[in-house]
Amino acid sequence: MRRAIFADGHSAGTSTDYKFGFQFDDLEHVRQEDDRRTLEDLYAFPTLLPCAKENALLSEILPMQKDSTLASRVLKFIQNMSMKDPLQPVGIIQECLSKCIKRQVDLIGNQILCKLMGEWRLMDELFVLRAIYLLGSGDMLQQFLITIFDKLDRGNSWDDDFELNNLLQESIRNSADKMLLTAPDSLVVSLAKYDTHNGEEGISTSKKGRALGFGIDALDMLNFTYKVSWPLDLIINTEALKKYNQVMGFLLKVKRAKFVLDETRKWMWKARGRTAHNFKQHLIVAQKLLHFVDAFHQYVMDRVYHSAWTELCDGMTAATTLDEVMEVHEAYLSSIQRQCFVASDKLWALIASRVKTILGLALDFHNVEQTLSTGGTASAVRTRCEMEIDRIEKQFDECVIFLLRILSFKLNVGHFPHLADLVTRINYNHYFMSDSGSFSAIPGSRPR
Repeated sequence: MRRAIFADGHSAGTSTDYKFGFQFDDLEHVRQEDDRRTLEDLYAFPTLLPCAKENALLSEILPMQKDSTLASRVLKFIQNMSMKDPLQPVGIIQECLSKCIKRQVDLIGNQILCKLMGEWRLMDELFVLRAIYLLGSGDMLQQFLITIFDKLDRGNSWDDDFELNNLLQESIRNSADKMLLTAPDSLVVSLAKYDTHNGEEGISTSKKGRALGFGIDALDMLNFTYKVSWPLDLIINTEALKKYNQVMGFLLKVKRAKFVLDETRKWMWKARGRTAHNFKQHLIVAQKLLHFVDAFHQYVMDRVYHSAWTELCDGMTAATTLDEVMEVHEAYLSSIQRQCFVASDKLWALIASRVKTILGLALDFHNVEQTLSTGGTASAVRTRCEMEIDRIEKQFDECVIFLLRILSFKLNVGHFPHLADLVTRINYNHYFMSDSGSFSAIPGSRPR
């Protein structure tokens, strides 16, 4: 006591403040206060704590080193304690641990989110997927697709995986956007395999291709796989790539129909009516098909390629957690699936079936004009071609009227505004349907 009273005040750790009692010096009191505040942070809610050693240091219970055994020591502490009323595990988690766990989860999520948007370059990877699967790159797949379209047009075989990948790599090498891919083989193409109904191991797409023919659905066998780097593959996983392939498959149908119609128009203008008896009627049918395909293609580019991407960027900017980033990307995929009519819903399936029918009619028209331009001068051949042109025009008018009825239905337009945009593009200058909803282009009304 004498030493405590008369000692030098500058000697650290020896002075005593009597208002705290003789058992504390100033450093000991500071340490105890620090321990108390730490416990208050850890246990923010009122909690019934068991009796423990009075002089036990907090560091014995909560070690602060990196290889901390906090979880196991707390569990052992809870298992060995004795209480009048046993504490339920639910109470321990809800009252003691949930807040700490949530705080740590939020902290780790924010760190991962910063790395995703910065070091791991999530948006750059999504931009590459947009260029590939939404055909955003003007020429990355152009050479590959033109070669495939020519093979389908001529009826040549195209079911060799090795040859397809060679064509794909050559197309990428000759592209101005080849720098988008981190490695030449990061994008590969394969032919999907289908199981037989009789329980066999499976058949290759060459047999399936012969069954499908070379129609508008022939390209459904193509499956493009992009190698997403870790850890971005946790967000852009196999299921997401499957949805991207569904959208791409639909866009390839539109691109192929546009390709064959452009080729057909060249033949028709070169021939200038020498091959067709009713050349004007052929031009009208060609223009109808071309207008629909061009309007649909522009709708896809505006709505799917540009608008959906803008919404994705806005959502990613506003996201504050990793879960929100995943939800924004999932919403983006659902949006482009709906706008390309490949979502799993009866309405979209109904619309997609009519759109596919019209795209198939474009191929039929191409085949008819190809027959006429390659020597179809016999009277019987000309007659069959004229009958086929009449069928194509009649079926086209029926499909367009059905589509406009469905797309312009007020309930659908109210829920899905993009349908109104598609109606405006197809019904340009009210060619098919007036403002009052009456149809002017009724199948069979035009003289043939």
